[in-house]
Amino acid sequence: MRIAAVTQPYYPQNGGVSENVHHTTLELRKLGHDVDIITSRFRSAPESSDGVHRVGRNILVPHLGAFANVNAGVHLSRDVQHLFARHEYDVVHVHEPMSPTLPLVAIEEAPEQAVVVGTFHASSQRGVAYRVGRRFLRRYFERLDGHIAVSRAARRFVLRYFNEDYRIIPNGVDPERFRPSVAPLDGYEADRPTILFVGRFYPRKGFPILLSALPHISDVVPDVRVVVVGSGPLAPWYRTLARRAPCEVTFLGELSAADIPRAYRSANVLVAPSTGQESFGIIHLESMASGVPIVASDIEGYREVLDPGREALLFPNRDSEPLGSAVARVLTDRHLAQSMGAAGREKAVRFSWSGIARQLETLYLELLDRKQRIRLAS
Repeated sequence: MRIAAVTQPYYPQNGGVSENVHHTTLELRKLGHDVDIITSRFRSAPESSDGVHRVGRNILVPHLGAFANVNAGVHLSRDVQHLFARHEYDVVHVHEPMSPTLPLVAIEEAPEQAVVVGTFHASSQRGVAYRVGRRFLRRYFERLDGHIAVSRAARRFVLRYFNEDYRIIPNGVDPERFRPSVAPLDGYEADRPTILFVGRFYPRKGFPILLSALPHISDVVPDVRVVVVGSGPLAPWYRTLARRAPCEVTFLGELSAADIPRAYRSANVLVAPSTGQESFGIIHLESMASGVPIVASDIEGYREVLDPGREALLFPNRDSEPLGSAVARVLTDRHLAQSMGAAGREKAVRFSWSGIARQLETLYLELLDRKQRIRLAS
């Protein structure tokens, strides 16, 4: 099959959608398929390279406690049309298909013979854009031949506005890349209690909640330290807040692909204090595959993959005191931390990207077969 994976966010911008697109593309290629990624141009990214076609120009727009990607290309429709004409794709797989602008353009310009698949990643208590634009978006939605949600939370969210039969195909992890035998980062080999935060510096990721919990944690674990991996528009403010922390807080910025697994193995616990609008949480799979226990907000999207008390401790959303208690418990109870890490590793291997890609392949073939039968019948 010739497949186009269309996504507004992609590397160098990290995040769940970028990870999903990148790794499913690699695995589908291993299965023998010809896969291209069609995405936006980012300032720090190179121009189009082999298998990655960049069109337009990406800008960030505040949305739901984070920043949404919007392609501002003046000739976007023309550029996408040329790509589709040149490559004759069998499948056009659009991520967040109801989002402006690149996803909608890809749906509009998709070749008639191709099947169009949409993956819905988002989850939220509010869907203002969907609610207001539902009538306008309906014609794009009806062009989709296949509908995927990455979790039950994502499916429940989109079902409020677009009723359809959604197949759940979750995010995944590479259990060979993230594994307990990976060496820690240089300088973090010492047996010192270490908390890890991984994420974009957006309001909904809840980093200040972790900072608020540090006084309680350091009272129980005096030599604790925090390692922060990520970047984003709130980085200067977060660094300022961290100066008042009662313990060492180190910002490592964006890490290379080789160093991200080492960051997990440098920690005793991953803390994910997001406040909402999370449909899954790939960082949880990475932490579990690495054998690292988790303390996370008790929100719908996180319950998709985390079993409370097994591989993670969940705390009430936005409440720093129980967050601090949960982290202190993991850091002081070696048996609990070891059992949570082992349980997480056992679960994570069931979410390998290779298995996710095979689920996608099965869906693509089903949709192509159905389209062919409909064409012959007509």
